[in-house]
Amino acid sequence: MLFNLFGKKDATDDNHVFIDRAFVNSTAKMNACAELAKAAPDTIFICWFDETVEKFKSFFANKGIDEERIVIARYLNIHLLQTKTPVFTEHYPLHSKELELIKDWPTEKIIVYSAMDEPLFKHFGSDKLIPLMKMMGMKEDEVIEHSMVTKSIIKGQEKIAEQVSFEHAASSQGDWMKKNIK
Repeated sequence: MLFNLFGKKDATDDNHVFIDRAFVNSTAKMNACAELAKAAPDTIFICWFDETVEKFKSFFANKGIDEERIVIARYLNIHLLQTKTPVFTEHYPLHSKELELIKDWPTEKIIVYSAMDEPLFKHFGSDKLIPLMKMMGMKEDEVIEHSMVTKSIIKGQEKIAEQVSFEHAASSQGDWMKKNIK
């Protein structure tokens, strides 16, 4: 293939379950979730951590959006997915935990909204990338959505998994990173 710059394509390249939508910051991510909530009333927003649930419920309430559409992953009833479209508001640091949760879901593709200023991204140096993206003209409300982003996140999660010998519970993604990364 003429434009095959990165070598042979894996047969599994297009089989990713997650579709990542990454924003420069958390405010832009939350605004995008609110817009989606207004445009698609059948959407539920799934959070991995209690702190994220609190932030989103407060944000949605201030925007006049039903905060009951925010669900924490550990309490998610799979029967709810028969009538709703799931969207994650963040990644869990371990990809295997995400896959375990969704293994019986009827959904083929699941959207994940992320922000470059979240602890998971900061762990891999997003602090240096954000100014570069802004300098190149990226606006805060613009989204990055590409399969390479998803692949990079998964590889990052796998690197984190290699560093975790025993997983400690946490109330936020930042707290999880502090407690679990060697």
